[in-house]
Amino acid sequence: MDVVTDPVLELADRVLAVDPGGQARTRVTVHHTGDVVAQYRVEVLGDAARWSTVTPHLVSVLPGEEQGVTVEVLFRPPAPPAAPVGDVPFGVRCVSLEHRDVAAVVEGDLVVSPVQGLDVRLRPDGPGGARAGRFRVELQNVGTTALDVSLQVTDAAGLLRCALAPRTATVPPGTTVVALLAVGARAPRLLGPPVPHPFTLTYAEAASVHGGEIAGTWEQRAVVRTWWLVVGALLVVAVVLGWLWLRGQGGAVDLEAGSPPPVVLTAVEPGQRQVRLVWERSAYATGYVVRERTESGEGTGVESVDAQDQTSFTWPEREPGTHCYDVAALAGEITGPASPQRCVEVSEVEVVPTATPEPTAPSAGSGGLPWEPVGWYVVYNAFPLADAASATAPQELLAQLQAAGATGVRMEDSRGSVAVSDGPGDTGMVVVLKDGFAAEADALAECAAFKAVAGFCIARPPAAPASTAATP
Repeated sequence: MDVVTDPVLELADRVLAVDPGGQARTRVTVHHTGDVVAQYRVEVLGDAARWSTVTPHLVSVLPGEEQGVTVEVLFRPPAPPAAPVGDVPFGVRCVSLEHRDVAAVVEGDLVVSPVQGLDVRLRPDGPGGARAGRFRVELQNVGTTALDVSLQVTDAAGLLRCALAPRTATVPPGTTVVALLAVGARAPRLLGPPVPHPFTLTYAEAASVHGGEIAGTWEQRAVVRTWWLVVGALLVVAVVLGWLWLRGQGGAVDLEAGSPPPVVLTAVEPGQRQVRLVWERSAYATGYVVRERTESGEGTGVESVDAQDQTSFTWPEREPGTHCYDVAALAGEITGPASPQRCVEVSEVEVVPTATPEPTAPSAGSGGLPWEPVGWYVVYNAFPLADAASATAPQELLAQLQAAGATGVRMEDSRGSVAVSDGPGDTGMVVVLKDGFAAEADALAECAAFKAVAGFCIARPPAAPASTAATP
């Protein structure tokens, strides 16, 4: 009768050190003390299993403790800022392929070193002016540990007043904190060309010696612009010439009010059974007239706008099809000339049903929790569960998408979904996706925004509701 015994494992290194984005290797030797050749599967346990591989993961061991077989375990933690920090316990388990209850586990620790990285940028937050200028200080933590950053602004000439908030900030890993900087001159300039004022932004990290300086410049403009003087002089000349002309006519002159000038229709925006018109405000108008026409110019409707400062109007309840519009200014009882006619296509109201599928139980042995995508969804990429070489690829893609600004992205096991394919041979896939889009256009826009990061992206329609068999 064959004697069944647990395997004996020897871990070469109990503690491994590795940098984020780097590699660490160790070896595990499997011994078998039974009477016959034993088949084993070797796998990694714990959080480190997501970014580890075992080569080979299936071994045959001859009887006898001296007949051990050595396998190599490779750890590849993700790059910052997705990498963990500190001790990450792991276990290596060896399980018999013939007897599932025959197994052994050896444990170790993986020490992931912290990474500090800070990217500081100074960006203008508006145009320069006569009184003050505004800037944005962007503090981006590209490392794996939180950073306490202090900021200070100085100008060598002492001609500026500076206001900075906040002056100290804690920046978590993978995030960006913004500080606002206002720079103003101590003495205004009445006339003259713009004057540049250089200043220096100094930043320092409290827990390290890292720090630096960024040079900035604010351009101070004169309070009185040159073109103001030119326009003022021209107006004075025009008034004097007008007075001289009226004086030369002798007696009073009766002035009659003319019609207001044409209005500039800047935009005609179609919607679902409605049209929004936008025009430029006329200084001569007391109101406006909005007219709807056919393509041939025949009038089909008129609406009045009594507010002088109103420059937009939404015409509701329009039938689908082509509609044309123009706008004219009102000056009392006088209507000015109409703007050029502009036509748009009004669309029908689109009703996009969003299916909310009932959770379905995964197939036996699938190992995935029941789930279904909601509404339209996008698949950035999918990775076979059986491919150990790409075990860390889903987490790396997820971290890249989040760093690029994608929100709501998650990973799912395709074996827990009816709508999502399990891949060749129904082996199961790790799917990186985002759902909840109301329409196909929204899903396609998401793909277009992040396809360069993911390398692949496809929009999928809502999952069909799970059918329910009738019970007698």
